Amino acid sequence: MSNETPKSIERRRVLRGAAWATPVLAAAIGTPAAAASGGPVCPTCIQPGVLLGGATTSQSVVVGNKGALAFAGVFGMDSSNCNLNLFQPLYTSIVTSATLTMSDGSTHAGTGLGTATGTFGQIGALPGTWLFSNITFPNGTYILGNNPVRPTRITATVNVILVGLPSLLQITCPVTLTWDLNVFATGTVLFGAGTLNYTGTATPVL
Repeated sequence: MSNETPKSIERRRVLRGAAWATPVLAAAIGTPAAAASGGPVCPTCIQPGVLLGGATTSQSVVVGNKGALAFAGVFGMDSSNCNLNLFQPLYTSIVTSATLTMSDGSTHAGTGLGTATGTFGQIGALPGTWLFSNITFPNGTYILGNNPVRPTRITATVNVILVGLPSLLQITCPVTLTWDLNVFATGTVLFGAGTLNYTGTATPVL
């Protein structure tokens, strides 16, 4: 006859489930060393991705040779090439920073960052409308292929939070994702004022 109480039996069940969950998540993200040690590590297979073919547009209203550019909807996180062994945990992505680089070498920190959820093993959209302010736009005529200044690169840092089965394990994985921008403006900045319409594509830097 067992002397165990219902509480001690339940505790053994929870511990058994936790012990099972840890190596499964570690193995699913392709880390055999982690599985052997019983502790998960972050996957290295997460890459920048694009949605909608990478097509992006942005407009800047320039006053005093200063303006802002906003980007949204095209930037994604690609984990589709990860070997998950049929295991696809849910994740939460939290964009912690975004930086825009212009062709004159200036960099600008973004606001409007956000949080989203998705499924590991797919391409998921990164959240938020990223707004970059206080950009200097020189006077001149902006035509395709001949811009006094234009955006050239966006880099985002993202905390990817993976949740394992049976929801007893959670790890946070910081990743840095970069896209080259092939975008050009049409419009004119005259005496420090004007409107510029940028169109083009974003390409993941792998």
